[in-house]
Amino acid sequence: MSQADQNIANDTGSNVRADINSNLSALYSNNSGAAAPSVTTAFMWWADTSNDALKIRNAADDGFITVGTLSATNLGLATLASPTFTGNVGVPAGTVSSLPIRRSDDTNTGIYFSAADTLDVATGGTRRAHFDTNGITIRDRKALRLRDTSNSNFVAIQAPSDVASDITLTLPSSDGNANDVLQSDGSGNLSFAALPQAVPTGSVHMMATTTAPSGYLKCNGAAISRTTYADLFAVIGTTHGSGDGSTTFNVPDLRGEFVRGWDDSRGIDSGRTFGSSQSDANKQHNHTATSSVTDPGHQHLYNRLSNQHDASGSGSEVWRIYANANTSVAYTGISVSTSIDNDGGSEARPRNVAMMYVIKT
Repeated sequence: MSQADQNIANDTGSNVRADINSNLSALYSNNSGAAAPSVTTAFMWWADTSNDALKIRNAADDGFITVGTLSATNLGLATLASPTFTGNVGVPAGTVSSLPIRRSDDTNTGIYFSAADTLDVATGGTRRAHFDTNGITIRDRKALRLRDTSNSNFVAIQAPSDVASDITLTLPSSDGNANDVLQSDGSGNLSFAALPQAVPTGSVHMMATTTAPSGYLKCNGAAISRTTYADLFAVIGTTHGSGDGSTTFNVPDLRGEFVRGWDDSRGIDSGRTFGSSQSDANKQHNHTATSSVTDPGHQHLYNRLSNQHDASGSGSEVWRIYANANTSVAYTGISVSTSIDNDGGSEARPRNVAMMYVIKT
C-alpha cells in the first residue's frame, strides 16, 4: 500500500510528484459510498454504506473482500481472547490427519467431519468415536467410563471382543422393584423381573437348610390352593395329587425319596408314568453256599451164635451165645455242615446325605 504523510513538502520536481502520487493513492484507498469506487487500486479500502460493511480491494484489483461491519465493535470480528459469534462458523470437513478444529499445539487430537451428518472425534491421530443419525458410536472396543463423585474410580461399559452381528439392548421403560433382576426377551428388549421368577415355575431344587426360601414350597406332598399358586398349578396340575378335587392340589412328596429320571420312552424304566412312585427292589441274583464234610467214623458190633451137641449123649443140640466173640468193627460215619451269609436292613440304598427338596411356585 502506498504510504503518505498528507504533506507536500518543497523539493525537486520528481520528489514532489512522488509525494503527490502517494497521497492520491491514500485517498483512493479510503473511499465511502453506496456504490463501489469507479477508480480502484489493489488493497484500497471502501466503506460500503449500502450494507454498513468495510471492504478491501483484493491483490488482483478485480474485487472487494468484506472485512467486517462498520457499526460493530472490532468490526464484528472475533478477537484473540473470548470471541462472541453471532452467526454460523464454517470450517472445512477435514480428515483424521488434518483436523479443522484442534489445539494449536496438538495437531492429532480434535474434531472433523468424515461425511454429511457425521461428526468425528480423533485422539492420537486415530478416529475414536463418531456421532451420526444413529447415535454415538465408540470405536475399536474402547470403553464408556462413568466416574464416581470423587473421580477416583469408574464403572465401564465395553463391547465384547467379537460380535457376530449387531446387538441393540433396549432398556426398560420404568424401574423395577428391590431385588429384581434384568432379563432379556431374546430380541434385545430388557425388563425387570422378581428374582424368584428368574427360575422356571415347577423347578425342583435341593436345599441345605430346613426352611424353604421365598417363592418356593417344601416338596412334602401338601395340598395347596389352586388360586394362590395358580402359576404352579398351571404347570404341574394334579400330577402329584388332586387335593380336595376342586380348590387344592398337591405338591410332590419327596421326603425320604430318591428321585429317578423319567424314562420318557427310553426303555430302561419302561411302563412308568410321569410322577409315579416306585417301591424298593433288589435285582435277581444268586448266593453261594459253603459246605464241609467230615467222617469221624463209627462202629458196628454183632454177636455169633453157635450150636453144640450135648455132651451127655442125649443127642439134643444146645445153642449158646458168645458175647463179642469174633467181633468186626467198620468206621463209616459222615457229618455235613452248610452256612449261608445273610445281612442287611429294611431297604436297599446307597450312601447318602439328607437334604430338603423345594419346588418353585
